[in-house]
Amino acid sequence: MDIVLRKVPDDFDSEQFVSAALQPEGLTTNPNRSISVENVIGRRDPLTELQQKMLTAAISQLQVSPTSDAIQSACGMSIRDFLEVCDLDANRLYASLVNELEKVSTKGVWLYEKNSRRLIRTQWFQSIEYTENRITFQFTDKILHLFAAMDPDDFECQLIKGIQYRGKHTLAVFDIIWSSKDSGITEYSIPELMKLLSLEHTRYSYGQLKLRVLEPSLQEIYDWDKAIFVRFGPTFSGRRVEGIWFQVMTGEEAKKMREKEPEFKFALPEQKPTVD
Repeated sequence: MDIVLRKVPDDFDSEQFVSAALQPEGLTTNPNRSISVENVIGRRDPLTELQQKMLTAAISQLQVSPTSDAIQSACGMSIRDFLEVCDLDANRLYASLVNELEKVSTKGVWLYEKNSRRLIRTQWFQSIEYTENRITFQFTDKILHLFAAMDPDDFECQLIKGIQYRGKHTLAVFDIIWSSKDSGITEYSIPELMKLLSLEHTRYSYGQLKLRVLEPSLQEIYDWDKAIFVRFGPTFSGRRVEGIWFQVMTGEEAKKMREKEPEFKFALPEQKPTVD
C-alpha cells in the first residue's frame, strides 16, 4: 500500500484554527448556537428539539449561588418528571430513551478564552446516571466553570432560553426585547435592527422583517415564557418606516397583561404608548 504524505504548513495558523472552530466554513455563528460569557465566546453543537429539551431539563436543576462561584457538579430529577419533559414515544420508550441519551452525551461546545487565547473542546456531560427512579447529570468541569461565570440574574435567559429556541432569529430577537424590559419604550432604526439580527446584507422590507422574523420569533418566545409581554410597532418618516419601537414587560406585571392580551401586540403608530 502506498503512503501519501500530505504537506503540513511550516507555520500553523492558530487564528484560522480558532475561526474554523467558532465559525465553520467562515459563516457567522447562528445566535441560537453562540455563547458569550465574560471573556469566553463559543459555539454549541446543533441539537435536535428532543436534545434541547433534555439539556434544558438538566440545566434547570442547577443551583447557582449569587454570592459565590460555587455550583454543584451534578443535578438530578425524577425519571417521571424527565420523561414528561421529553415527551418520548411511549411505544418505544426504553429504546428511545437509551438512544437519545447516547446522542446527547456526545454533544458539546467549542469555547475560546480571549484573555488566555485558549481554545477548548468539551462535552456538556461527564456522565448520565440512572438509579432508583432518578436520573442524574454530571456536567463537565469546563461547563460548570462557564455556568459559575454567568451573572445569576442572566443565567436562565442567556443559556436555557438560547438552547430551547429553534427559530433562526429567535435568540437575537429575545436579546433585543430583553434589553428593553426596564426601559419603557425602546426604539431602533431599521439599519440598527437589521445589524442586530445579522440581516444587514439582505433586502428585507419592513413588511418582510415583521412577517418573516419578528412575528415568528415573538410567537416562539411567547410559547415558552408566560412572564413576558411585548408590544411593538413602526416609526414613520413621512410614508416610510424608518424604525421599530418595543415595549416590554416581565414578571408579574407581564403575567397580568398576558391574561388580558394572550398574544403579543402589534400596534399602529397612533397606538404607541406615551412615555412619562
